[in-house]
Amino acid sequence: MRKIVCMLLTAMMLVSLCVPALAEKMEPGMPLQECHKVTSVKKDTTQKNKSVIRLWTLDTYDDSVDAELAALTQEYVDRLGPTLQKAANTTSKNSRLEVEVRYSRTGLTWMSFLVQARTTYHRQLIGQEITSRTYDMTSGERIYLTDIFEADGEGWSILRNAVEAKVREYFPEEQPDETVLAALLTDEGLRNLDFTLHGMSMVIHIPAGSLYAGKNTLIEVPLYYPDIRPHMAMKAVMETDNLSYYKTVALTFDDGPNRTNTTVMLNNLLEMGTRATFFVLGNRIKDNADLVQREHDEGHAVASHNYAHGDVSKMSGTAIRSQKTKFDAACLPVLGISARFARVPYGLYPQMIKAKGGMPLIQWSVDTYDWREERSNATILKNVKKQFTDGDIVLMHDIKDRTPKLAKALIEWLQEEGYMILTIDELFAKDGVVLQEDVVYFRCEDGVTTIKQR
Repeated sequence: MRKIVCMLLTAMMLVSLCVPALAEKMEPGMPLQECHKVTSVKKDTTQKNKSVIRLWTLDTYDDSVDAELAALTQEYVDRLGPTLQKAANTTSKNSRLEVEVRYSRTGLTWMSFLVQARTTYHRQLIGQEITSRTYDMTSGERIYLTDIFEADGEGWSILRNAVEAKVREYFPEEQPDETVLAALLTDEGLRNLDFTLHGMSMVIHIPAGSLYAGKNTLIEVPLYYPDIRPHMAMKAVMETDNLSYYKTVALTFDDGPNRTNTTVMLNNLLEMGTRATFFVLGNRIKDNADLVQREHDEGHAVASHNYAHGDVSKMSGTAIRSQKTKFDAACLPVLGISARFARVPYGLYPQMIKAKGGMPLIQWSVDTYDWREERSNATILKNVKKQFTDGDIVLMHDIKDRTPKLAKALIEWLQEEGYMILTIDELFAKDGVVLQEDVVYFRCEDGVTTIKQR
């Protein structure tokens, strides 16, 4: 009965959105749809050789979707579990298989899932396999790329060009396997690509190892809805028109990664089906390479917080400009790609602009002050809930002990208040704003990026 009611309500909402004669256009701000609600849990199993398998399982609105996802994850466990090396110790630096299910929502009924099987040894990623699925959650119908783009439309050319360009952008000092790349770019290869749909982008996922020997991260190819919507099928247009249904916000985290708190944060984000933007310190990347890889491979945006958390007002122009060079040198070997934008420590953007630091600079419009120990999470939530408007950028710090729990509570509230949570890339792409070097951005509301007036 609950499923039938949800289908009827969804149909009524679609009619009201598509037929102005029947109803005025709805204001964005719809709460989380019933068919989009998910319970995600993880379970660890220790094998006889002391290696560990972590399996994530989902309980979604549709039992048939649950069954298919469970079959996919179990296949990875059954096949890859026996291959795990004997653990050299019983700490987190042992032999592990993590089978995750990333999920994301778009529109009123569609959801995407990416099953990822990541094998690590002593925190080094030694293998990764993926399988994606997208469904209409009210019917259980599977959605394919051929349901996204018109059969003979320009969308396929846009997709082909985006995949080739992004593949060649990764690992800039190496060449991809041209034979494998050519096969990916054929009509059949494009139709079989793994993809997921998000708040403002369709993302193509390609295991880097299939193109670059010895690389085990993912190549992520985003196509933003405003760029591809003219070439979409009608149903796909409706299910990606999130600006008609939801308000938008971007969650950002500074100063990490931190071994304990960033790990908990990533687990919480995976559980909540939410992507965020991490402004990481370059001098923390080497010792936490696995966490930075996980941030990237789980769909979050990895951005620069400079190489070191220094006060740029006390640095020379040369020292400021070297922050990007040093950050890139730390990030590229780990991800194969560097940051597209930055946030300067302490928000001292005027000095970065004056020195021509060479990156778009992202500030914020909602500050949680999660670093103030005297404030409880309840007090923080009460204060920030009064501040939100469409297009906000939220500042938090994943190195703080309190922040994972705070962020989880904030996400729950934002979803019920009708917000679609985006990455920084998506937030600006929704309005066609192209980020420029040495320009500062505070938010993105209908293309307005200046500081928010209180």
